[in-house]
Amino acid sequence: IGYLCGVLASQSRFALPARILSVLLHPVFIPAAIMAFLLYGYPEATLGISPKNTRLWLMMVSYITILFPTLTVFLLWRLKMVNSMQLHEQKERYGPLMASMLFYFWVYWVFHKEFKAPMPIQIWLLSVFLSSVWVFMATIFFKISLHTAAWGSAFAFAVYLTWHNTSAFPFLLLVILLAGIIGSARFYLNEHSPKQLYAGYFVGIVSTLMAIAVAALIP
Repeated sequence: IGYLCGVLASQSRFALPARILSVLLHPVFIPAAIMAFLLYGYPEATLGISPKNTRLWLMMVSYITILFPTLTVFLLWRLKMVNSMQLHEQKERYGPLMASMLFYFWVYWVFHKEFKAPMPIQIWLLSVFLSSVWVFMATIFFKISLHTAAWGSAFAFAVYLTWHNTSAFPFLLLVILLAGIIGSARFYLNEHSPKQLYAGYFVGIVSTLMAIAVAALIP
């Protein structure tokens, strides 16, 4: 009995940090976080961009990819169309994912057509959109991990950046660390099975590879 109590206490002790990490490393923050690195830590992504536009671009991406999806989930929750903003149930994710796809495509198209953004920025925003599409398709069949899908996409994109400029290697190491931490946290909280976690990583990586392959071909 004493041993069992100790195990339960240990689980309880690690549950709070795991939940905090799940919030801090939530998929809704990843597009803007990577965009911030591109604009302030990766020179090839800011060639010809004024400091004023740099701030404007980051604000725009943050506004569209954080506020809009969060507000959508909040409204669905208040309307009692979902049980919680955590979207624990598989079917609860359909509406928010469909809305997110529209937001992500919107921000990609603006940066592609209107701003003619440097290719690394276009690739990243396209990968975010494609990842949301494939996650939605997967969610029709099973509950895939949104967290690992986002971080899998970030990992593949960090590899792409490092391949073109070795100065991004510390960024790649950080992404690998955070991707492993969030996968462990979601598994510890029993939110996903290993299959669901690995499927998320796979979908994210494939989405970014697709974005790299087709971004330059889109007129």
